[in-house]
Amino acid sequence: MKKIILPILTLSFALFTSTSAKAVNLTVGNLVVERVGVGGATILASTAQNVAVLEFTTSGTAVQTITFPTTGADQMTDSGSATSNGNLNSYNGLVAVTGYNSPAGTTSVASSNTKVTSVLDNTGAVVNRITYPTTGTIPFTGNNLRSAIATSSTTFYASGTASGTPSTGGVWYSDGASFTQVSSTATGQPTNFRNVEIYNGQLFASSSSTTGYGIWSIGTGLPTSAGSTSTLAINMAGIGTGNASPSGFVMFDTNKDSLLDTAFIADDRTSAGGGLQKWTFNGTAWVNSYSLLFNAATSGLTGTAGSGIVGIRGLTGGYDDTTGAFSLFATTADASNNKIVSVVDTGTAPTTFTTLASAGTNLAFRGIDIVTVPEPSSATLLGLGFLALLGVRRLNRKA
Repeated sequence: MKKIILPILTLSFALFTSTSAKAVNLTVGNLVVERVGVGGATILASTAQNVAVLEFTTSGTAVQTITFPTTGADQMTDSGSATSNGNLNSYNGLVAVTGYNSPAGTTSVASSNTKVTSVLDNTGAVVNRITYPTTGTIPFTGNNLRSAIATSSTTFYASGTASGTPSTGGVWYSDGASFTQVSSTATGQPTNFRNVEIYNGQLFASSSSTTGYGIWSIGTGLPTSAGSTSTLAINMAGIGTGNASPSGFVMFDTNKDSLLDTAFIADDRTSAGGGLQKWTFNGTAWVNSYSLLFNAATSGLTGTAGSGIVGIRGLTGGYDDTTGAFSLFATTADASNNKIVSVVDTGTAPTTFTTLASAGTNLAFRGIDIVTVPEPSSATLLGLGFLALLGVRRLNRKA
């Protein structure tokens, strides 16, 4: 497949002025989560609704809310009912947020071709806003844009799916001047992805399609040319009841040998096999260690389906190489007023979780991530500020 050069309709490096007051910079090690909806009496629906990025401490204390405009030149909205959308990602001090360049109230917005990605830096300001092509070869034609991860203020990967043939779904790369469909569309290759991530310099994406349920690696390293082969790295087929349904995921190289050895995956099923999955690499293959469902009534984790079970979709986490503990943070899959929850894995299967925050009536949290350390070239690292960043570097697991 040849590289497709597509014009970028909007390219702006001016600082973005939010409709809400942004009082403080994003704090490295804090949580950022996307929230959609108007709230109050306005129900979550397929119409275009408000998008906001909220910052919380890892104990659940609210820090700030950055709200995107719903009209005008800098508008960004998203469907209130497209639960697979809104997987924001933090990487090298940048937060990539996906949505639609459509005013609030636009009907069936998730299938429109008005896609947009905004990139925030650690000040919480939007340093780049790119609208996708609406003519010619259109990424994610007539279907969902679900996730993005920025590799610089001007470059990013995006994932989703598309309608029609040939497929324009999968994973795309934007270099600031063009879009390239980097994932292969050959027979047997997935073109329906959910969350896109980078771990140990390798591009990954989650998929719940018949071509393979699990976590796929896309090409080698960080591909920028068209048609890169996708390989099913973690095959979730056969785990639990029904088809696996992965969304957010986090991967670790715990012994620092440049090989990923531990992964956690959010599977939004409420049947056996869903919930929080832990996987370990044995040197040859990834092996499922446990699958734990979340019981909202008891705050307990269980392997057995039953009443009170809620799914999870967003997932992030950090690893403490001193204690060997994983601190994980997820968003639950309730249709409205869902939760941010935390789980600690100290080496054995955890039995409880903690609820940190609620989205609110007719509001919903989507993707969640940890604010990461900026690249030294993009931040001024002097004196005590540099030492402070070193102190939280263990949470910056997307190296």
